[in-house]
Amino acid sequence: MKLKNNAILVLVAMLPLAGCHDRGETAAAQPPPTVAVMRPVPRQVTEQVEVPGSVAPSATVTLVARVTGVLTSIGFVDGSRVKKGQLLFQIEPDVYRAQLAYDQATLDNADQELTRQKELTGDNATSQSTLQKAQATRDQSTAKRDMSRINLGYTEIRAPFAGRIGARTVDVGNIVGTSDSSKLATLDRIQPAYVEFTLNERDANRIGLFKPGKRTVHVSLPDDKTGDDIPLDFVDTHVDSASGALKLRATVSNEDAHLIPGMSVTVQIPAGAPQDVLLVPETSITRDQAGASVMVVDANNTLEKRLIETAGLYGPLRAVTSGLAPSDQVVTGGALSVAPGRKVQTASAQGQP
Repeated sequence: MKLKNNAILVLVAMLPLAGCHDRGETAAAQPPPTVAVMRPVPRQVTEQVEVPGSVAPSATVTLVARVTGVLTSIGFVDGSRVKKGQLLFQIEPDVYRAQLAYDQATLDNADQELTRQKELTGDNATSQSTLQKAQATRDQSTAKRDMSRINLGYTEIRAPFAGRIGARTVDVGNIVGTSDSSKLATLDRIQPAYVEFTLNERDANRIGLFKPGKRTVHVSLPDDKTGDDIPLDFVDTHVDSASGALKLRATVSNEDAHLIPGMSVTVQIPAGAPQDVLLVPETSITRDQAGASVMVVDANNTLEKRLIETAGLYGPLRAVTSGLAPSDQVVTGGALSVAPGRKVQTASAQGQP
């Protein structure tokens, strides 16, 4: 009976050992985690300084009434594009046309009187002072006639250039030209348009802004993958002492008028000669106190943390100037919970550029 009990105790003691052995075999049978990898993309790029900019009209004019009268017609639709010379507003011309006719008649009479006085002076039939008075009257009548002619011209307000006009401030039938109703509308020239932006002093020196020669910048809308290369045509003469910024301006033809004043754009300025770099997804890079780094899979399928030097961003890809080779396998996904030194399996990244 004692022998039987001892056999049972030995059997029970062996059961945990068998369980541990089974769990070890199960852990050993689990495959290494899978990570998505891609090889860096070699490309020749030019380092860029990227700053925000805004669109501004290349010319702006406030249309005002220069004579007083009733507004009789409006020749545009609010917010529309107008042609150079297009009639925009008309202020009761009949009144000023009648005034011109009256002043022209007065001038004609003054001319006749001056001619008569000259003839009388030749016959010694009038005094020199009378002749001078007739001369002054004729000159005054001429000036008044000319002013009436100018005022008649002011009754028509035409577009000084082609552009886009804003909303009118008054309607037909209102009296304009008084102190509180002289502004009628605003006209902007948007073909071409200006792109205005600022640079800090450090970036201005970095790109060699003050060196002689023509320079172009790349301008694009936030959702535009292409944009336009346009000439830089204005650099301010001084750096603002308060902000440390320098004002700059480039001119875009804007032929399709897709840029309107106030619109936000992205401006990229070349900051050096083209250089060969490797591009990796920005999302694959981590940054800490040691600097920028990526995870790579070495020849033994082991994860390795690699410190890198980075440069500009080109779409979703970041330029790497040192720390990587074209043959490296850069981890782009699946390694968040996997530590360096761990064996892994690799799979090609989806949508690899």
